[in-house]
Amino acid sequence: MSVAALITAGGKGTRIAELGVEKPLAPLLGRPMVDIVLEQLMLVDEVSAVYVSVSPNVPRTREHLEAMGVRVLETSGTEYCHDLIQAAEGIAEDHVLICPADLPLLRAELVADVVNDYLRRKERSLTVGIPLERALEFGVDVTFYECVDGRSLIPCGVSVVDRQAMLTREYLPGGYYVADTLDVVLNVNTVRDLREAERELRARLTCP
Repeated sequence: MSVAALITAGGKGTRIAELGVEKPLAPLLGRPMVDIVLEQLMLVDEVSAVYVSVSPNVPRTREHLEAMGVRVLETSGTEYCHDLIQAAEGIAEDHVLICPADLPLLRAELVADVVNDYLRRKERSLTVGIPLERALEFGVDVTFYECVDGRSLIPCGVSVVDRQAMLTREYLPGGYYVADTLDVVLNVNTVRDLREAERELRARLTCP
């Protein structure tokens, strides 16, 4: 079964607008944030193709990605779920790993484990969730969580779905993959988030 990765990069990113650049191009250690996410997803053997969805909100991001030869999918940029459907219509693979462009700490090893878990389960969707207590420990601003098998989990924005089932626009039943690392806990919405991600990436580079 073929699995594609879809990086969603078409949002407005209003909370980080003070940087003066589109959110996917926010610099981390001198590199655009979207490039760091791309790099990790392209290392995942279980992923056969990587796409990035853009919109009229991010014209410079589109130019940047096209210049790199990345497979770019155009969406309206008006509503997240609608944009996901639009992007899925341009993907040929059977299954899609969805990942926001604002998770620069996400590592290939975790993505591979999530995809393999999804393929083992043979359900129509798998959502990556962060334990509520872990999110609070990391100082995450919690706005939503679900109770799953007695645990409070926060969806982090990463999931794997059956593409054809997704195109029906119906609810996709499935399970949760529980992750409690900074890989998925820290998503970049503000300049402060960006600086925290930069510190973590720098620490990873210095670790043996």
